[in-house]
Amino acid sequence: MSIVRRAKAALRERFISLFAVEVGRQGYTSCPQDNLLSGLSLVDVEEDLRRGDGHELERKFRAVHSSAALAVNCFAPFKSRPGDIMLCGKQGAESVEFEKHLPIFGRGTPPNVDVWVERGCEVVAVESKLLEYLSPKLPAFAKTYERLAQDAEPCWWAVYEQAREGAAQHLDRAQLIKHCFGLSAYRKQHSNQQLSLLYLFWEPLNCEELAECRRHREELEAFAGAVSASCISFRWTTYSQLWEEWSTIPTLAQHAQRLKARYEVRV
Repeated sequence: MSIVRRAKAALRERFISLFAVEVGRQGYTSCPQDNLLSGLSLVDVEEDLRRGDGHELERKFRAVHSSAALAVNCFAPFKSRPGDIMLCGKQGAESVEFEKHLPIFGRGTPPNVDVWVERGCEVVAVESKLLEYLSPKLPAFAKTYERLAQDAEPCWWAVYEQAREGAAQHLDRAQLIKHCFGLSAYRKQHSNQQLSLLYLFWEPLNCEELAECRRHREELEAFAGAVSASCISFRWTTYSQLWEEWSTIPTLAQHAQRLKARYEVRV
């Protein structure tokens, strides 16, 4: 059995053990609300999710292995109380959104950031991953990205050119590069804001035993080093590391424990 199938099965079994909710063999709940932690309401995030381009609510969001659902389960409580959030070593925010569009060109589908955290003069754009990186992906770019050669930061243009000609990797470099180009376009209109791109990913409890997880980390560290000179700060951490930090904060500890109970499994 492939690592992806094992991970899906482990997450499905954990979900069934915790909730009295029907789940199909493929790991899908009957409706999006069923895939949320108790106490969270789809109403609070539905408008955000429907503006995304992935049509998440129609099917993908109902998967117990959905990275979008993971992001919502993690960050939805902060829609109504953004001041409580702890992210990138800082507490508090002014607002939290999901599926934020970052237009680059006048036409075409813009990159969608999973979570958008505004802190006045600072923005943290979060890209959430659950199982996606366990399978290598070949980078793909439309020809329109060549228009950015004159304006892109040299470090990001270098990783773009390497990815465009490179082989498949577990790290989805193309998506991260497109997010950065979208943030660069946003920065032109908001030059007073400090921008960070946070790559936040799930790992199984036995990640050190898995070659796919080790390669993903190696690729991620190389990528982070290549763009370290950017004015857009690229950061990365795991969901487990984030939840460990939240576990030490009284107002977040219970939420962190519920997330751990739902998502921390071995494969």
